[in-house]
Amino acid sequence: MELNAPSFAGIRLSPQFQDVSLALKSALLYRFTLPFKHPLKIKNKELHQREGLILILTDIYGHVGFGEISPLFGFSHETMETAIYKTTGLVDRMINFGTLAAHEYSEHRMSWEQRTAPSVVHFGVETALLSLLANARNVSLGVMLYGSSSTTVPINGLIRSSLSEWAPDAETLVSQGYRTLKIKIGRINPILEARGIREVRDSVGPDIKLRLDANRSWDLETAIIFGRAIKDLDIEYIEEPTIHPEELPRFYDACSVPFAFDETLHRILDPTLSFAAYTGLKALVLKPTLIGCTARFVALVNQAREQNIMPVLSSSYESDVGLAALAQLAASITGDKIAVGLDTRSALSAGTIKTPPLIQNGWMPVKTLDPSDLDLSHCELIYHS
Repeated sequence: MELNAPSFAGIRLSPQFQDVSLALKSALLYRFTLPFKHPLKIKNKELHQREGLILILTDIYGHVGFGEISPLFGFSHETMETAIYKTTGLVDRMINFGTLAAHEYSEHRMSWEQRTAPSVVHFGVETALLSLLANARNVSLGVMLYGSSSTTVPINGLIRSSLSEWAPDAETLVSQGYRTLKIKIGRINPILEARGIREVRDSVGPDIKLRLDANRSWDLETAIIFGRAIKDLDIEYIEEPTIHPEELPRFYDACSVPFAFDETLHRILDPTLSFAAYTGLKALVLKPTLIGCTARFVALVNQAREQNIMPVLSSSYESDVGLAALAQLAASITGDKIAVGLDTRSALSAGTIKTPPLIQNGWMPVKTLDPSDLDLSHCELIYHS
């Protein structure tokens, strides 16, 4: 059974690809476990490994699509066991006499606006289906959705170290070619951190873009104290400085430091939402695997563009398969104009493809995967249809 797809999963494809048909033959689901180089602390828990699922779909002509389904502790609604159950159930429901009937998925399931909770499963399955459509036309996932793509994307260099190392680490990243830096803050006294940001600005000069990420660490009063201490340092934006996002316009009014939404986006389900009331909102930090599904992600990208807000793609410690899809999306959404947060592969000791793309001079090449690229040595086959 085939699907003629001018639109798919609530998304209109780029016009030149609207005649693509889809007739799927088989599905493989692998579970992977990848060790972190150093324990990753998330919400007071140390993670020593990254777990997830790789979905491989094949159509009747031999074209292949890949998707990653990797719940992240503390952020995703699903546990790994729930994700496996949902994924296998979703794929099972699409099987029709040995052929995976994509129309059962794209036409008859509940729309994303009606769902009460975003699902990493939907994004992973949809990415696999869309990447198969793209591979059948020998284009990238991003081109399938947006019609054009850059060959590389700029990466923001991430500084995770202690305050005393911020300035030396910033200098190192700039020497390696990075033009945008992101610093994790909100861990110690805000005045001390403000002094550390000033040292970074002094060490890298005025031409390097600085982004800060507070992860909702402060109450409004503390956030304002920090903001006023750095207001003259030309900060591109600070992600989620306050516990309560509705207070962010007051933060901006008090210190004139632009802010960005990150965690807030994981709970926004209204496709008609306007961000106009959020004075000072500079960027949406979009983590597609946490936002939930492709239609919801695309709606947020479109909202950002329409309201002159930067859409900044970011990863959630996905494996190489997930990062490849995110890079393809970034290459089509923001191209070579806006630095994105995709340098999380460096935190892992192993991966899911044989040769991960290397970041050179602060730029990541955009890669479309084929089956020969995969490294499944850290994976277990748990489902085959």
